[in-house]
Amino acid sequence: MDSVCIKIGGKAASQEEAMASLVAEIARMRRRHRFLVVHGGGAEVTRVSELLGLTARFEDGVRMTSAPEMDVVDMVLAGKTNKAIVRRFEALGVPAVGLSGSDGGLFLGERLAADTRTARVSRVDAALLRLLMGRGYVPVVCSASMAEDGTGVNINADEAALALAAALRARTLLFLSDIPGILDRSGKVAPELDEREAEAAIGSGVISGGMIPKVRAAVGALKKGVSGIVIGQFLATGDLAGLLARSQGTRISRSGAGRRTKE
Repeated sequence: MDSVCIKIGGKAASQEEAMASLVAEIARMRRRHRFLVVHGGGAEVTRVSELLGLTARFEDGVRMTSAPEMDVVDMVLAGKTNKAIVRRFEALGVPAVGLSGSDGGLFLGERLAADTRTARVSRVDAALLRLLMGRGYVPVVCSASMAEDGTGVNINADEAALALAAALRARTLLFLSDIPGILDRSGKVAPELDEREAEAAIGSGVISGGMIPKVRAAVGALKKGVSGIVIGQFLATGDLAGLLARSQGTRISRSGAGRRTKE
């Protein structure tokens, strides 16, 4: 049975109806795939931070987390958001376990600079995931973690999904976004981009903001052995099947790998 890593973001994470439909579709497809769910929750972190008088700072679409904001990240990601997703699975009879990067040393981080709690993945140990998925559980993993010295750190959820998918050698890494795929200059979904085309689109501004780390994470996943990467949108039942079949969204491919052809 193959492994599928789904990074939840955008409307699928914030809209009740879409989230309920996604969980229900995962539940129906569990006989064919072993699922891992990775989530962030940046919009809610920003909302709660503002209530506490904290101002979010971003660089190239990545949150630069302050020490006070790290407390909010822990509360929102490892607490409220993570447990809400776990409860949805359990309500449908799907055994799920909520985790952070700190649990079982799943993934640890190295801080980008001394003045930020934002970190990059420095080490991964997927043993706990293999144990849980082998027993039929759906791990629900948030991107909050820790540095080697035990300091709490915030890792971009796209990067965390990349690291975990690579460690599991997942068949598919699926990034759910607010848009139906990567849009070209005319506003249409590009069905496929290779590495060079993706970097060119970033350089020209066609790909910008929060989509930059998502696309770069997808390219990184290819280099680390994940066979299929798709960026797309989940709005209703059937979208997950379409994305896994690559009939929806944008597929990221290795340069020179050749284009997908229709049969």
